[in-house]
Amino acid sequence: MGSNAGRRAGILLSISSLPVGEGSGALGAEAYRFVDFLAEAGQSLWQILPIGPVGKSLSPYQSRSAFAGDPKYIDKSLSRDDPENYSLFLKENESWLDEYALFEAVRFSQGGKPLYLWPEDLRNPAAKTLSALKESFQKQTDKVRREQFLFFSQWKALKQYANLKGIGIIGDLPIYVYEDSAEFWLRRDAFDVGSDGRPNTSAGVPPDDFSEDGQLWNNPVYAWDRKKEVFGLWRDRLTQAARLYDGVRIDHFRALADYYAIPVSRGVSGKGEWRAGPGKPFIDMVKKEYPGLYVIAEDLGDLSEAAKALVTYSGFPGMKVMQFAFSGNPDNPYLPHNIQKNAACYTGTHDNNTLTGWVRSASKKERLYAMEYLGIKSAEDLPAAMLAAALASNADTAIIPLQDWLGLGAEARMNKPGVVNNRNWKWQYARNALSRDLAARVLRNTKDLYDR
Repeated sequence: MGSNAGRRAGILLSISSLPVGEGSGALGAEAYRFVDFLAEAGQSLWQILPIGPVGKSLSPYQSRSAFAGDPKYIDKSLSRDDPENYSLFLKENESWLDEYALFEAVRFSQGGKPLYLWPEDLRNPAAKTLSALKESFQKQTDKVRREQFLFFSQWKALKQYANLKGIGIIGDLPIYVYEDSAEFWLRRDAFDVGSDGRPNTSAGVPPDDFSEDGQLWNNPVYAWDRKKEVFGLWRDRLTQAARLYDGVRIDHFRALADYYAIPVSRGVSGKGEWRAGPGKPFIDMVKKEYPGLYVIAEDLGDLSEAAKALVTYSGFPGMKVMQFAFSGNPDNPYLPHNIQKNAACYTGTHDNNTLTGWVRSASKKERLYAMEYLGIKSAEDLPAAMLAAALASNADTAIIPLQDWLGLGAEARMNKPGVVNNRNWKWQYARNALSRDLAARVLRNTKDLYDR
C-alpha cells in the first residue's frame, strides 16, 4: 500500500467495537462480516486502534505489551492445534514473546498488581532471578505463548481475507509504552528512569483543546540518547507492524521532533518541559528499513516549527480533521480547500466526539461558520455535509468513523481524553447496523460521487 495508490476511502473502527456475544471473540464471525460490509460499501481501508492487552481503563494506548494481542479477541470456535506453524511463530516473535509471557505469568502470581507494586526483587530482577522465574513459570509462560499464537493465527487469517476482498488494514502504533508493561520491565534501558527503576518523567501534553489542564499519560518517556536501545525497540515494533498491517498510523508523531516530559516524584507530577526527540535519524531509519510501509503521521494539535518540519521531511501524510476546521479562519489547515493531496482526511478520530455530537456541543460561532462554508441552512444537515466535505477533499485518503456513517450522537463517542468515566472505549455498534441500505449509501458517496 504505497502513497501513490490514488483516491481511496476507509472506515475507522476499533476491533473492540465489533458486537461480539457471550463466549465468542471479535476475530471470529463479526470481523469477517464487517470486512464483507466494507467490500460491499466500496471501501478499501479498515483503520483500527491498537490491539494489545489492556487493563481496567480499557485504553488501547495503555497496554501491557507493545507487541502482544489481547486474548479476549480470540474466537475459541476457530482454535486449532498446528505444531509446525507454532514453531515458526515462536521463532518469528522471539524478540518479545518470551519476555511478555514471563511478565504475564509473574504479574498473575502477584494478583494482577501493576509492575510498580511488585516486590523489589521482581520489579528489578537480577539475571539469576530471571533465570529462576523462567524455570518456575514454564507451564504458565507456555500457556501465554500458545494464546498469542492463537491470536495472531486468527489475525493473519482475517487480514488475508480482507486483502482478498481488496481491503487494506491500517494499524495504530502508540508512540509510548505503558509503565505496567513487559517492555518497561525488561527493556528498561530504553527509558528515562531513576535509580529505583521507576520513570523519572511521564509523557503527556500541556493544556490544549482537549484538556484545559493538560494531560498526564503515565507512560514513561524514551531515553533517546541511548539510541541503540530505543531504536532497537522501535525496529522490533516496526518489523511486527509491517507483518501485521498494510499501513500504520504513528500516534503522537510530533514527539519524534519534540515531546512533553513531566517530572514525576512518586505520585506527584511537576510542570513539564519540551525536549528534543530523535528527529531526522528516526525518519531515515523508517524509510530505509521499511520502504514499503504506508505511514500516517498523527500530527494534530498545536505543533512546533520543528514538528511541522519533521512531518514535511518524512513525506508521510498527516491528518486533517473536519471537526477542527471551522474556527472562522480561512487559513485553517483543516478546511477542505486547504487540504493537500498527501493527507489523510477524517471527520473525527477516536478522541473526538461524533459529528452529530460535535454539532450539538460546538460553539454557535463554529456552527454558523460551518453552515456558511458548506452552504447549508440547517444545523441538522451539518453532519452529512461535513462527512461529504471530507470525502470530497483533495486528500488521497479519507477515513470516516463508523459512528458518523451511522449518524450517532455523543453516546457513541469512543473516548473523551483526560476524563476517567465508565463510557470510554466501550462503544459497540448494534448487530443490525450494517444494513444493505447503509452499504449502498456508503458506496454511492465514496465511489460514485467522490471517486474514491
